[in-house]
Amino acid sequence: MRQTKSSRLLIVLFLIFPVLHLLIFSYIPIISNVFLSFTNYKGTGTPKWIGLKNYKRLLTDPQYVMVFKNCLWYMVVAIPQLVFAFALAIFTNGKFRGLSIFKGILILPYLLNGVIVSTIFIIFFNNSGTLNTILAALGLNTANFQWLQNLKLVNPAIASISIWRYYGMNFIMFFGALQTVPSDLYESAAVDGCTKWQEIRYISIPAIKNVLFINIIMSISGSIQVFEIPYIMMNGSNGTTTPVIQIQQSAFSENRVGFAAALSILVFLVVVVSVGLQRILTRKMED
Repeated sequence: MRQTKSSRLLIVLFLIFPVLHLLIFSYIPIISNVFLSFTNYKGTGTPKWIGLKNYKRLLTDPQYVMVFKNCLWYMVVAIPQLVFAFALAIFTNGKFRGLSIFKGILILPYLLNGVIVSTIFIIFFNNSGTLNTILAALGLNTANFQWLQNLKLVNPAIASISIWRYYGMNFIMFFGALQTVPSDLYESAAVDGCTKWQEIRYISIPAIKNVLFINIIMSISGSIQVFEIPYIMMNGSNGTTTPVIQIQQSAFSENRVGFAAALSILVFLVVVVSVGLQRILTRKMED
């Protein structure tokens, strides 16, 4: 009996600090943020309750609707990013000399700091930079390609950086999943006369479907949370503002803390829904 009480006390003592940590740094700030989202809090003074006005403005004002539309570019570029990563994983699936070095080279862009990546692509997309130099060599009029000044080009240009930066991470996940597929399946398929495309369609994709769905959901949730690259490169100017950049600007530059809280709640809900869908789809695929 004493041992049981001692064990329970020991469990409580071990749990009390993590629980307090969660309460102080997670749950209480979230609850406080939800409350502030219904106020016009400016960062100082007493918050004034204004109900759903912040949310109504976010969902009806074209300026803020456009902020969420910008995320669509990052979702769109996730398609070639995943396709390219999957193709590389299929191509390298197996063992050959220099595989570890090859994987290290592919994952390198993902390991680079956001400031370094931004600097590289500011030079790359500059009017006299690398990309326009290549286009000029091909005989194209580079005056029509002001990548960071043209409002129609700036968002797809910056979003395309995600392909280069994150394909390595997707590749590693796809490659690891493909390594778990028994080689006997491929050998049997070869004996039956299956083509490479049939092997991919009927063996590789079904075998790694869970990892595929995880990568898709990560890409969707990641596109909603984009911040550092457009912020460092453009500071959200030229129509490149994303939801997280808008939160930063509203809270710290414009002192509209209540409005920023409402926007952060919307972003949080989108991410939660994305993760929820991922879990539901994964369970259905497993069943």
